[in-house]
Amino acid sequence: MDNSAAPLLSPMRVVLDSNVWIDILVFDDPATRPIHAALEARTLEALIDERCLRELTHVLDYPQFVRMEVDKTAALACIARLTTLVAATIDENARPLPKCKDRDDQKFLELAHASGAAWLVSKDRAVLKLARRIARDFAFRIAEPKPFVIEFETQAAIG
Repeated sequence: MDNSAAPLLSPMRVVLDSNVWIDILVFDDPATRPIHAALEARTLEALIDERCLRELTHVLDYPQFVRMEVDKTAALACIARLTTLVAATIDENARPLPKCKDRDDQKFLELAHASGAAWLVSKDRAVLKLARRIARDFAFRIAEPKPFVIEFETQAAIG
């Protein structure tokens, strides 16, 4: 059967918090392996902007990762290969996002909202506390890696 006329499904757009990237790049956490595999297969599109990339670059310099001899150059090359760099601009006329208690994490909410991501995947408690409100009032959802993977795999099976 010739599928050349079949429309290609667009990959789901997500924002990954720095802690999720660290789990993928450094710890090879089993909970994030399906996310990594989906990024490699291009069924997921990870969005990143300059602010989030700057934070991740800084995090890779933390002493524990230096002691672990994490190859920062290789990690950043992997991020460059697996992400789409976007210029997330905030529409001043749009409904304001709730403020995250951890101000350093506000940029992930802003990126997910401004870029049209479907999900923000995070392990940060302050971000996760906003999940219900964000899902109700904005066009994206927030989840930890395991629940996100379950939802993503369910949608992929249906879709």
